[in-house]
Amino acid sequence: MKRTVLILTALMLCASLLFIGCSKPAKEADYSPGSAHYSEAYNDKTDAAPVSDPAEAPDAGNMPAGRKIIRNADLLVQTLEFDSFLGSVSAKLNELGGYVESRSVRDRDYYWRGSQQLRSAEMVLRVPAEKLDEFLSAVNGLGNVISSSENTQDVTESYMDTEAKLSSLRTEYDTLLGLLEKAQDLQQILTLQERLTSVRYEMESLESRLMSYDSLIAFSKVTMTVSEVERETPVEDESFGQEVSRRFKESLQDVGDGLRTFAAWFIGDFPIIFVWLLIIVVIPLVIVLIVLKSIRKRKNKKAAEAYKTASQEKPAE
Repeated sequence: MKRTVLILTALMLCASLLFIGCSKPAKEADYSPGSAHYSEAYNDKTDAAPVSDPAEAPDAGNMPAGRKIIRNADLLVQTLEFDSFLGSVSAKLNELGGYVESRSVRDRDYYWRGSQQLRSAEMVLRVPAEKLDEFLSAVNGLGNVISSSENTQDVTESYMDTEAKLSSLRTEYDTLLGLLEKAQDLQQILTLQERLTSVRYEMESLESRLMSYDSLIAFSKVTMTVSEVERETPVEDESFGQEVSRRFKESLQDVGDGLRTFAAWFIGDFPIIFVWLLIIVVIPLVIVLIVLKSIRKRKNKKAAEAYKTASQEKPAE
């Protein structure tokens, strides 16, 4: 019995000493970057605020299941009314809350033969992603869309990875600020300030990347090439009769266009044509006539002289 009491007393004494040892205040630790205490403090704060699941991340966007999707489209459009089409596209873009990122227009150009190059435009438009389909449908009704393509890019993983890195850097930044307030050694202060500057630069870079992602996700890019044409290219399948009828009408129109072009060329360039006619036809013809007339005169003169000589030499009867 006494032996049991002694064992229990010894165990209680050991437990008391262990508790007292754990409750003693620790000595001042070294919190310089790279030290064990700095890593321990940083990890404690990082573990205290773990990154949540990507689907639950802030600003996950309006895409289904929290996906970050970038949508872009390319269009090749023909129009018979160039100015009217561009005006209608601009009006629809403003109505949907979009804007023109870039635009260049090539005006009509005339070549030496009088042929005409019709106008064209290259545009890069930004359309709210949720209204992209409405905008594409409107363009299809305004002009003849002969080619269109759409591509999507899922940047969810990259977006969430950037957010996680930014969250980690913010935690580290707060930790460094806390250590800087406690630091007393000049070398530690300089080291902490240098690391704070580096962390702040990385944070700004990641924030800029996220802003770029947000802009690309919120506003889809539409690259549009617009060509002014005299006849639109059919984009739907035609029956044999429809194709024959269309080609016949186009042939008649080509003949009419050819005659009109020839008439415009002949009348417009008549002064040049007249000068070339003088140089190539009239002047050489006049020279040839003069030469022929001169040759004829010489022949006539020789014939007359020969006749006169023959008459003088003929004996009298």
